[in-house]
Amino acid sequence: MLAGLAVSSVCGRTTRYDFCFSRGAFRDNEIFESATSTPSRYLLEVGRRLCKAEPSADRLVIGNPLLPLTADRLAEWMGNGCAEPLVATNEAGFPIFYVLPRQVFAEAERLLLLLSTVDGALDARLLEFIAGTRIEHRAVHLGRLDAFPAMSANGWMNPDNRLRSLKKQGEVGLSIMEARADWRELPFVAFHPYHAGDALFFALASTQAAPLLFDKHLVCSAFKDVVVRCSPRTEPVDLPMAPMARDGSVSKYRYFVNALEGLGSDFTGSNYLIFSRLLRMHHFTPFHLIDHAKFTLGDPMERIDKTIYGQPAHPVSRCPLPTSPLRVLFHLNGGWPLKTYPEQETRVLFQVLKGLGWDITVIDRPDLEPAGARSVPAGTAAGLTALIETHHLFVGVDSLPLHFAHLIMGRPTVALFGSTKPCNHDAPRADGYRALVNHLPCNSCLAKDGCPMLGGAECINYAKPRVVASELVELAFTHYGFWPG
Repeated sequence: MLAGLAVSSVCGRTTRYDFCFSRGAFRDNEIFESATSTPSRYLLEVGRRLCKAEPSADRLVIGNPLLPLTADRLAEWMGNGCAEPLVATNEAGFPIFYVLPRQVFAEAERLLLLLSTVDGALDARLLEFIAGTRIEHRAVHLGRLDAFPAMSANGWMNPDNRLRSLKKQGEVGLSIMEARADWRELPFVAFHPYHAGDALFFALASTQAAPLLFDKHLVCSAFKDVVVRCSPRTEPVDLPMAPMARDGSVSKYRYFVNALEGLGSDFTGSNYLIFSRLLRMHHFTPFHLIDHAKFTLGDPMERIDKTIYGQPAHPVSRCPLPTSPLRVLFHLNGGWPLKTYPEQETRVLFQVLKGLGWDITVIDRPDLEPAGARSVPAGTAAGLTALIETHHLFVGVDSLPLHFAHLIMGRPTVALFGSTKPCNHDAPRADGYRALVNHLPCNSCLAKDGCPMLGGAECINYAKPRVVASELVELAFTHYGFWPG
């Protein structure tokens, strides 16, 4: 639930607006749900909607997006009359709603991304800079709000206290404003450095988002070349740190703090960093993570044709090599056990394809060489590009090589999904693309180390070898004229 009031001091009119997070539709009262967007991004979007709907309004009252508030409740707190700009908090200083001058959305909307939405005093100080006016800081009677649990009532994730990152980014932003006369002109940097496939999605989103609120994209050194290969509109900035561990040993908040320290004061004192990584669940909606990133980067995402599934089919490229033997490149490791295609199924699939006379290459799996595959390292983006260019078809689980092969290289591709949902991670529909999943009701389970339903380290939701082989043969015929004798 998201709520706002549009207040006109001239005519004394207050108009109430209630919005909800979209789970697939594009109705007027729905706002696109993005897993990578901060609450302040939603505060900005509600403000945009109010400005568009009420051209005469000069004050906007916006509920804290972290809380499930209604316009009626905001109106009750506001009482009669047009209030001056303020941050209303509970007794503990947690922001409940904001009263903002309309002009900040016309003149400085992206600076609102710095608002913490968790510390009222900090946000009031930030708004005094942004709005150029005194901001009142007042408590309303709501009761004490302690630290959020793993999931807030309005859908925000905080299992590892990642919401602390929002306060940290606000504190760093305020220190810049207090120290520099040119603080309004400084660039905004999306903090989305990990992991490789997600960074690729974010980079591709920057090529489509309009308007674009960010100037730069902070990315781990290990796969900066992948981001560069996407030709993003946001400048890739090197983070000289290892990607965040997938085992949860380092929290997202701690990784953020470590990154700020590693970047040094010269960088953090001249750039606004905005935390942009998994603040909401992404598998509740049918939208791709690229679309989630487009909203984060500034696009309102108000129409179906703004999504990747609402756009024309992706072009498909062909390998220039002769089709004899037909060469297929596999990537079967997804980063954790449950995201890896089952080993026995792999061996059966290889046996079928070898029987057709196909040449099989697999990335980083020397253990599969006895099954008839050649194992090769992928290495850099250039190395992965060279591998894909010398193979007719690509088969991969939900991971960077899969996304790179079709979204960047356009190679005919079979995507294998098990524990993750295809619609959030696959590719736009195309003649040269097949997304396969067994359609069990447990998808998406979000598990990593083992099946939460049946036990064991392998996911039973992957398509069977006969299905994968059939799709590969059909792709081989469609794009290269190959058909088994």
